[in-house]
Amino acid sequence: MNRHTRFALALSLLGSIWTAAVQAQDLKVSDAWVREAPPTSAVNAAYMQIANPGAKDIAITGTSSPQFETVEIHRTEIVDGMARMLPQERLVVPAGGSVTLAPNGLHLMLIQAKQPLHAGDHVEINLEIEAGAALKIDAEVRPDMSDGIEGMDHSQHMQHMQH
Repeated sequence: MNRHTRFALALSLLGSIWTAAVQAQDLKVSDAWVREAPPTSAVNAAYMQIANPGAKDIAITGTSSPQFETVEIHRTEIVDGMARMLPQERLVVPAGGSVTLAPNGLHLMLIQAKQPLHAGDHVEINLEIEAGAALKIDAEVRPDMSDGIEGMDHSQHMQHMQH
């Protein structure tokens, strides 16, 4: 490989890294929180507002947290009065728009906490962008004040993990 080819490849790689970093920085996350769950619960949920003031759609294709074994993007669907948590492969935040992760809708399913969490604790969550970058966010654990479907212990929905 000649010097010009190597230079062009290096420039292309730097451009890809720069694009991924810019896309991750374009996302603005606010009001990130995790519901305090009973210590026996195997699953929990995280909620937030994600805005994309940029000119291109940004896809979140993965999630992780050092405090949980697994983190998945889910959507709650009510079928015959029962809540089903449906895994989503990706979450697209439209250009100039936003997406709300909220109880009884889109949310991040936090599976198998490595240690119990209590109100006031913080959870680190990484949003992995399709372009290859990641955005680290901090979500505060808040007391469970709901009486909605997602306010209940998610452990009864563990069948979603069998897929």
